[in-house]
Amino acid sequence: MDLIYQDVSLYVHIPFCIQRCSYCDFYFVTTKHGHDEFVDALCLEITQVSRKFPDISLSTVYFGGGTPSRLSPCAITRILSHIHACFDAKLTCEITLEANPEDVTAAGLEKLKHAGITRISLGVQSFRDEELHFMNRCHNSEQAAQACKLINEAEFDRWSLDLIFGVPGASTQEWQENLHRAVETGATHISTYSLTVEPHTPLHKQVTRGMIKPASGNQTAEQFQIAIEFLESIGFEHYEVSSFAHPNHRSRHNMRYWNHTNYLGVGPSAHSFWWQDGRAVRWENIRSLRSYNETVIKGESPANSRETLSDDTLVREKIMLALRTSEGLDLEHLWKNYGFDLLKHKQKELKAMRLQGLLIQEGALIRLTKKGLHVCDRLTTKLWPG
Repeated sequence: MDLIYQDVSLYVHIPFCIQRCSYCDFYFVTTKHGHDEFVDALCLEITQVSRKFPDISLSTVYFGGGTPSRLSPCAITRILSHIHACFDAKLTCEITLEANPEDVTAAGLEKLKHAGITRISLGVQSFRDEELHFMNRCHNSEQAAQACKLINEAEFDRWSLDLIFGVPGASTQEWQENLHRAVETGATHISTYSLTVEPHTPLHKQVTRGMIKPASGNQTAEQFQIAIEFLESIGFEHYEVSSFAHPNHRSRHNMRYWNHTNYLGVGPSAHSFWWQDGRAVRWENIRSLRSYNETVIKGESPANSRETLSDDTLVREKIMLALRTSEGLDLEHLWKNYGFDLLKHKQKELKAMRLQGLLIQEGALIRLTKKGLHVCDRLTTKLWPG
């Protein structure tokens, strides 16, 4: 499948954090130094990428991490100015910056908005101090509430906050209180994530050593259902498994991932995905700040792994990504663009899912029901080729 290059998203990985959250497995560093050197290298890589992919237009830019708000507004302004100098960014380009509450100030938000940031994604995770302490977050509930207030006062039309459910020991009532406080902030987008125990994280070590017992599957399922019912009842669209938004306030950048379309990543550990000549390629940058800086400054590409994806892998990814969304999976599109006839090869599985109330089929479109969304990962693997 060939996609038009003109509509492309850019992900910018900022690797700096104050400290490590117990559940996090993203690449980051806790050094307080080297910000200027990193920005120098990042701008050089942006130039490299723009020369390799000329004549493209950016529809979204996303500063993720790490904690992008650890960089000064001046540094963010410099990076954005360089992006605009190297790429054609549409006038309607959505530019998101992830921020943590402890970094948010009125003056900083004003500078970010002036620099061109159109959307803030705030890593609240919880409005309860006990849970924040458990997750080893840097902020407290008061700082979270204050950050939300400042974002509203800065008049960002589009902003999001993240919440985590399934925290060990957290009751259903406490989760409901978190949801209510999130809605009261005025956020136009709320993302809810189940606390997962990822390998090589402090949380994984605590669980392995028996220091912490994870919440049960029934508890996390109940809290997820509470989020769906409550947020939908007050007008939020549940447009992706973890994502709820007011109408016209979806994350356009994240939709690029779920639609399986072209995106480029810059910064250490950033991933890129690119369709060309009917094939798709994925590559990842070096997961080391020092090596990344040294490589880019020498004029070399920081990409250290590159994979041309097989037809089966692409089909699997498309099925998994599409069924995460409220739009569902277009079977005709899957056959035409990926060469896989799901109705032919997985007729028995589809019928079983329909009978169990996990899936709805309307012509050539299939979507998971609310019941199906609870077991999305397990269901999608049953529909994979093979």
